[in-house]
Amino acid sequence: RVPPPSLSSLSPKVPPRGPPICRSLEEVERAGAQAAPPTPAGPPLQVLGAWERHLDPSTGRCFFHNPQTGATSWKPPRRHREAVGTQGSGGGTGPCHPPR
Repeated sequence: RVPPPSLSSLSPKVPPRGPPICRSLEEVERAGAQAAPPTPAGPPLQVLGAWERHLDPSTGRCFFHNPQTGATSWKPPRRHREAVGTQGSGGGTGPCHPPR
């Protein structure tokens, strides 16, 4: 009769610890990855209902501004994501190009 395998031979092999895969929110904010969009300094590239699409010249990223509420966001308003061509590309985090 063959003896049953030991528990240590059944457990998955864990690779040695390396650098962490993700960062804490504090580290991400410190790195500036989640800095708030700036206040618009010029005319919008595009008007999307109550929202305007602007260019942040310091990062080259698009951001969105609602002049009625004063809200700004890197991500487009939900109902306008397809209109600005950012669906599936990480919101407004990519380069900002004027609409054609």
